[in-house]
Amino acid sequence: MNVTAICDRVIRWGFYLLFGLVPILLTPWNYELFEFNKMMAVYALTVIIGGAWLFKSIQQGEFRIARTPLDIPLALFLSSQLLSSLFSIDPHVSWFGYYSRFNGGMLSIISYVVLFYAFVSNTESFSDSTSGPIEVRSTNYELRIKSNQTEHFNSQILIPNSLFVILKIALATGVVVALYGAAERLGIDRHLWVQDVQNRVFSTLGQPNWLASYLVALSPIAWTFTLYQKKRTMFIVSCLLSFLFFTVLLFTRSRSGLFGLAVADVVFWGLIFARYYLAASQGSTLRAWSVFAVTHLAFSLIIFFNGTYIDSLDRWMTLEGWKQRIVSTNSGNPPDSRNLNVIATPSAYYNAPLLETGGTESGTIRKYVWQGAINAWRSSTKAYLIGTGTETFAFAFYQYRPKEHNLTSEWDFLYNKAHNEYLNYLATTGIFGLGSYLFFIGTFTYWFIKQFLMSNYLSSKPASPAGRQIPNSKSQLDQLGQLEIRDYLSLGLFAGWLSILVTNFFGFSVVIVQLFFFLFPALIIVLHGESRIMKYEWRGKRTIFLPLVLLVSLALLALLSLGWHADTLYASGYRASRAGAYDVAAEKLTQALRFNPGEPLFADELGSAYAGLVTAAIDEKDATKAAILVKRSLAASDQAITTSRANANFWKTRTKIYYTFSAFDPAFNDAAIEALAHAQKLSPHDPKITYNLSILYGRKGDNTKAIDLLKTTIDLKPNYRDAYYALYVFYTEVKKTDLARQILKDYLAKVDPEDKDFLSRINE
Repeated sequence: MNVTAICDRVIRWGFYLLFGLVPILLTPWNYELFEFNKMMAVYALTVIIGGAWLFKSIQQGEFRIARTPLDIPLALFLSSQLLSSLFSIDPHVSWFGYYSRFNGGMLSIISYVVLFYAFVSNTESFSDSTSGPIEVRSTNYELRIKSNQTEHFNSQILIPNSLFVILKIALATGVVVALYGAAERLGIDRHLWVQDVQNRVFSTLGQPNWLASYLVALSPIAWTFTLYQKKRTMFIVSCLLSFLFFTVLLFTRSRSGLFGLAVADVVFWGLIFARYYLAASQGSTLRAWSVFAVTHLAFSLIIFFNGTYIDSLDRWMTLEGWKQRIVSTNSGNPPDSRNLNVIATPSAYYNAPLLETGGTESGTIRKYVWQGAINAWRSSTKAYLIGTGTETFAFAFYQYRPKEHNLTSEWDFLYNKAHNEYLNYLATTGIFGLGSYLFFIGTFTYWFIKQFLMSNYLSSKPASPAGRQIPNSKSQLDQLGQLEIRDYLSLGLFAGWLSILVTNFFGFSVVIVQLFFFLFPALIIVLHGESRIMKYEWRGKRTIFLPLVLLVSLALLALLSLGWHADTLYASGYRASRAGAYDVAAEKLTQALRFNPGEPLFADELGSAYAGLVTAAIDEKDATKAAILVKRSLAASDQAITTSRANANFWKTRTKIYYTFSAFDPAFNDAAIEALAHAQKLSPHDPKITYNLSILYGRKGDNTKAIDLLKTTIDLKPNYRDAYYALYVFYTEVKKTDLARQILKDYLAKVDPEDKDFLSRINE
């Protein structure tokens, strides 16, 4: 096997692994079990695929890259992300992504674009004879109407078996993920998670909505395989696949996932029937109607017995709902949806994110999060044009969140995404970023619909006034069937891709979903033969550049492995610090920084661990050791803040460090005030900051300042019990008992009239 063939095989298997391995990756050793491993795998496979592509180009003496209908939109989108990253309020996060999310940083965007062009530019890698025979060899007929005349152009389209293998791998992996989700529903791992995973499954994706988005994107591909399967066994398998995905989708209780599936369903079947109507293809229409009926009848039965977990639907569409309606009708009482076991009612121990269930209604919370995104976008001319910086929403929201958010159940939550992909791009990359993103979406949508509806029209009926051509041979009829297979595949991919646009509106993309967002269009473009290879002669010396490409690729893979290992060390140190084992934590975190010295989160945590050791040294009366540890703690905190000055959490950590040191040196109390005041500038509507500032001023003896800050705290969060109590204490200390009693009365009148502690104090 020659070098080119080896590179083609590497590229082919690299894409196999992207679709087959990434969705199921998770480990128990990392700080973030799901997304981190998936992102690292994408980086590694991008290096391998990109390295093989470049190595092959040098070996062949020419660099081959495809021109596609999406070149200009992709170039604009990439430029918008790059410009936003260069002028970001936190360049580190913009380039590497927010730690624990990772997807969306500049490096990840570059990876997805590289993978897009690697796929469309290396179609020969999927045509290797070792990958199996060509499954479809067909003639492409384009319909162009000029003066009521229909013109047909002949061109060869080759659809290699490897592309079918990619889709089959994606579906097979989806089955594994879905089956694990079904097992979660049965309680296979309920003892491992804080969340009630039986109530809302998340399988290997880590969050119910992410699992829903993934399954919805795959579902139309399963419908595609159902449509063109001629063997009964394979038809049944394809149907069961669709039913499995739908059932597990219901187990996620994701409303956005159901909405995304509904949109994909309407688009998929609507375009199919529109296509058959225009082509007047009765035989194909009959089969499509049959598959449509079987699929939707099965979906209806699944809903009838399981429910959608949406009250307004389930009372009319489920067995339990109708039972309750009949019972209520006979008793003369209106049906009580709370008695339906199919309705989503969080259990007492359910700890899923409150944005999705429980606490304040999710729509209300989203309203404030979205308002924070818009506030950040409007904050300056720079933010209006290019945003606050790629992936910096966490910092932007802290600074511009509305005060009303403090009255929700998630008032002290950190949002590192806007829970709306479009507003996230608007806030972090401005009108340029969102505009280029929408331009990419619009361009591809227009191109696909035009391609799907206005091409490949062969008709088995007599010519119509529109000039439809009659196939005049059995080979042409066979070609029609083969063309339909290609178009089924592309339509399934398009409908799945479109569902991502819907689920992203109510959430945000994660690694596998973002991978689909970029690679589904690449697959469709290759299926339609809409890429034109541009060749550029390679003039460099092969003997120099071939080893260089290999060494650089190996070096990047080594850096990724070190980064992965550093994360496991950080996770160990983080857990040890929370357990109070500061010596173990400091050791692990120091090692983590040695392997990944540029990550400020590691340094921030190390500063806290050293602060814990300072307290232990003081208790041991070892002043020399304490002094050394103080310097190390502040040096680590300095490193974190220097790298990421816009991160309010790092300034809060610095405040805690100074507060710890103030126990043996009161001079550190002023330093703590200064650090927390800086955090207040970065998060002016955070009531916890003003509350803690009041405590620090109280320790300093400045009760007047403390009282003013507590009044501000209550203004920011009118139901903040701790602030009311602290204000009561300070008024008592300054001998203003009437004001102290009034504070208690205000709380009882405005917040909680049943508070026993406040009632007992007011009656003293």
